[in-house]
Amino acid sequence: MTDRAIIADRSPRSPLAAAGLSFVFPGLGEYAAGERRRGVLVATPAFVLITGAVGFVIGTAMGGGGGAVLELLLRPELLIVLVVLDLLALGYHLAAVADAWLVARRRSVAAGRRPGRIAIAGVALILVATSFAHGSLAAIGLETEATLAEVFGGGTGQSGDDWSIPDTSFEPEDPPTPEPAATPTATPVGPAGSGEPASPVLTAAPTPTAVPVPAWARDGRLNLLLVGSDAGTGRWMLRTDTMVVLSVDVESGRAAMFGIPRNIVNVPLPPESADAFENGRFPGMLNALYVYAWGHPSAFPGGQARGFRALTGAVQELIGVRLDAFVAVDLRGFVKLVNAFDGLWIRVPERIVDDRYPKVDGSGTTRIVIEAGCHRLSGSMALAYARSRHQDSDYGRMRRQQAVLLALRRQLDPLAVLERAPELLRIAKDHLWTTLKREDLAGLAELAARVDARRVASVRFVPPAYPEYLSTADIKHIRKVVRHVFDDPPAESGTGPGGGGKACP
Repeated sequence: MTDRAIIADRSPRSPLAAAGLSFVFPGLGEYAAGERRRGVLVATPAFVLITGAVGFVIGTAMGGGGGAVLELLLRPELLIVLVVLDLLALGYHLAAVADAWLVARRRSVAAGRRPGRIAIAGVALILVATSFAHGSLAAIGLETEATLAEVFGGGTGQSGDDWSIPDTSFEPEDPPTPEPAATPTATPVGPAGSGEPASPVLTAAPTPTAVPVPAWARDGRLNLLLVGSDAGTGRWMLRTDTMVVLSVDVESGRAAMFGIPRNIVNVPLPPESADAFENGRFPGMLNALYVYAWGHPSAFPGGQARGFRALTGAVQELIGVRLDAFVAVDLRGFVKLVNAFDGLWIRVPERIVDDRYPKVDGSGTTRIVIEAGCHRLSGSMALAYARSRHQDSDYGRMRRQQAVLLALRRQLDPLAVLERAPELLRIAKDHLWTTLKREDLAGLAELAARVDARRVASVRFVPPAYPEYLSTADIKHIRKVVRHVFDDPPAESGTGPGGGGKACP
């Protein structure tokens, strides 16, 4: 038997198998078909690309942690570069699969075996699968870029629109005291062996390189206004159904949630719109302020952003700390988010019955019943648990809303987030809006990872301690509570708002 026949005999019987191997990793099919040098040559670009990418990520992570990697991946220019590289890799991958097929087919023919129609159809399917895999990655990259640009587009708008949070009437809290700067030190220097005292010579101590601090961390706290909007049929603009201020101490990672009742009255307005009313207070319920400001452009500045500025400015004046950003999600977005993770585990402390629960689409009411105990609620039922108020009050549902937020935070598994990335991106693009900056996401992700959801303090400004009509004394009390929430030692694990304390299941 000739050497060629021996090689052919030891090669894969089917060129389809060789094409499949090069689909798994370029060059593997050629190598298995007996063309070892050719296989190594074809595999080299893929090997170099993969090892280079892994090394780059590891090096970036060692230099700046996981946040540095995330920050790098979220850069617009890098996402576009990755999409272009993926399309180039598609051409290379298709060529490797086709080459493996041709190499194995040539050897198979030499051995007297010709590929049939099934094998030809099979390699065509492999080529389609290769194109689909790379095309999907490119689509995810483009969708990620479009979503990030749209969701984190706060601060943009038409001429005259200002989507920044307005200035306050109060002085911001003093930022943490910085580390003392390096000072000159005396270094004794003298002639060697002279026996005379050394003369001190001043030399400057090395100054450590300053690390830029993001704007939201300069006062030592991250303060986010989280708004759930029930804008829909018969409700125009942004109707603030839920308002929660999330505050996180940057140094310790301790967090607190402040429930802002939607029906409080006489909330102070920011300086830019305080002249709208004689006493500088909004006489209606807080959740009506957005729409009211929109309808009175002469009294509320900001152009198309006047409702947003009025609401964020009023909440800021009420709590006495500077808000760093605003995050809004509509009700349909919340339902889709929970459904994307196959439901939300909630421990219900008491039976919920609401005979007049309003439907999300505004088409009427329905009856809901949620028994006490541990439940895995669908998106619509989790929303009903958070929104229902007819069996108790707005204040009872504030407690449940905070419980739902904590449960959602505890159950967001990073691996599950990655697995559902395309669906989550679509949800965010359609239902989420924020003034957070794209470049801050890496730092915020690192801070979020340090927050223990089981130890989040829960504060609700509800009667009788906090009446619906706020006096100056009430506002001062609210500000004091918010500003000093982290002064006391943290609560024991599992003491959050009802429904979110004990792990469930």
